[in-house]
Amino acid sequence: MGILKSLFGVKKDKPTVTVQFETNPVHKEETPIKKVSASVQDLVLLSLAEDYKVGETKYPEYFRSRFGIGFPNERFQKLEKIGLLRQSTSIEALPHLKATELKAIASKFGIKTSGKKEELCSRIAENVSEEAINGDISERYWIVTEKGKALLEENKYISFFMEKHSYSLENVGLDIESYSKLFSGNPNGRVRDVIWGELNRRSIDYYSKGMATGEFGDYCELLRTMALFLEEESRHKDALGMYMRYIHYRANFYAGLSAIRYYSVLKKVDDAADTLYMSTEIYPFIAEEIQTMSYGCGYDSQQLYYFMKDAFSKEKDTGVFSSTELADLVMCGLNGDQEGQKKICRTAMRSAVKKLPKK
Repeated sequence: MGILKSLFGVKKDKPTVTVQFETNPVHKEETPIKKVSASVQDLVLLSLAEDYKVGETKYPEYFRSRFGIGFPNERFQKLEKIGLLRQSTSIEALPHLKATELKAIASKFGIKTSGKKEELCSRIAENVSEEAINGDISERYWIVTEKGKALLEENKYISFFMEKHSYSLENVGLDIESYSKLFSGNPNGRVRDVIWGELNRRSIDYYSKGMATGEFGDYCELLRTMALFLEEESRHKDALGMYMRYIHYRANFYAGLSAIRYYSVLKKVDDAADTLYMSTEIYPFIAEEIQTMSYGCGYDSQQLYYFMKDAFSKEKDTGVFSSTELADLVMCGLNGDQEGQKKICRTAMRSAVKKLPKK
């Protein structure tokens, strides 16, 4: 039995309700991370080292806030001492220079100055000795040694974590320390398989938590992450199906229960409907993600509509919206029809209120 069916069908003691408003239940503010071990910090720095020059004076804030690395220069020097990093030669530093700087060096040594940066770097490296160019390049950059590369190869999960994704593992509780522990007993496991297994495990825990407490924010965030994870593998239909599950629980439970709580306190149906609309609005990032997955499936708008309606109808847990209402709500959002979304929310809220148990 779905949580709303239970709510509508069973008389319960009136709970203490705190009405909260949140217009975007997906993107959470950054929270303090757990203490990160020195070994994990070293792997993070090693994976990023070649982006920085020796003696860099300005590092991104996330070094400290995400990984607890307060003095990167000292840590890079430590990695150099143990043979995981070395300083670049002048020739190796060429790619870090601007095109104008490269052209100036090429001109000085009588080398052709036209072409792209890569071509300029190659010409200079082939025609000028290290000793001759030393005086023209004052800065050096970090280079990962073969020993360092071997260590990163043994810990491939670090590079996956540090890559740019359309989702954040940290938003579903996988900060760098807990993430690294997934691989401590399975260092040779396929990274994506290990992560997917953990996301599935957490989905069971978060769903149970939502059903027990009525708080579905974590579960919704996890479903969206899982959908984007699948889309990253070009599994468009599976991704779209998972994303519809995210939309279902976001609208019917995250937003629906909040709106019902609002109504139970203030007894204003239209105001509760406005609360429902604000929490179910199809934000630009949601519209973009749905359309990307839909295009990947080769769906036009009508095919997408029927896919959504079918996906919503298969969910075992009922909610504030019927499958048709929710599909209509999403289509209105994709078409920029805010008034249509509000109208659907008002209809759904009035219907839900009628089903509430009488005192």
